[in-house]
Amino acid sequence: MKKMSKKVIGMIIGGALLIVVIVGVAGVMILGTNAQEAREIALNYSGGGEIVSQEVENEGLLNEYKFKIVNGNNWYEIQIGGFGRIQEVETGNGPYYWD
Repeated sequence: MKKMSKKVIGMIIGGALLIVVIVGVAGVMILGTNAQEAREIALNYSGGGEIVSQEVENEGLLNEYKFKIVNGNNWYEIQIGGFGRIQEVETGNGPYYWD
């Protein structure tokens, strides 16, 4: 069996690293939450209502979403992470005036 040159070994390692990066990026893109999914998660949490404000922040390859929702006499401020998990919730009753 012949010895492999450093150049061939380097190419094999480089190719393997490239495959790992491509699979990782594809995984994030597939598992990440889009705006419509985040909206549905927020509205489900609040029991429906009207979205009065929506913000999107880019966190690397993923977006984070913040919704302000009014449902009857209740208000909600809900932050959804890039993988669809609720990160933070503020809620209350009565009128609320957001900044």
